[in-house]
Amino acid sequence: MIDKVEQFVKKHDEGSRYIFFGIFTVLVSWGSYALFTLVGIDINISNALSWLTAVIFAFVVNKFYVFRSKEVTILTISKELVSFFGSRILTGIVAVLLFPALVAIGLGFTFFGVEGLFARGIVSGVEIILNYILSKYIVFNTSISFKK
Repeated sequence: MIDKVEQFVKKHDEGSRYIFFGIFTVLVSWGSYALFTLVGIDINISNALSWLTAVIFAFVVNKFYVFRSKEVTILTISKELVSFFGSRILTGIVAVLLFPALVAIGLGFTFFGVEGLFARGIVSGVEIILNYILSKYIVFNTSISFKK
């Protein structure tokens, strides 16, 4: 069984790293949210700060560990950072628009006792896929050079 897992990870190295660090990004998001709220920051502000914290963490791990972008010039990092935040904002907008659409077509039913959780799961899946595609082919695309 362990051999099969190792073979899968080797075959899908980048995707495996994306999933691995994605789990840590969720933990950073939840942990920072808990910290912000525990020190008395309003839950809505804590939510926004935890999103920002998680996106910054995700940028660093995606750049250096998932997609292994080696360029560290100010121009390249600036381009990647702006593109990364832009892509996360875009997928956030997709999530905000997709969720009520899924509920409207009947996919907002209660799942595990939580109303709308099934639709939220679909939205999360779409976000993960879009974030991966945007990061791989736009944000950290090594074939695009910004050197002079």
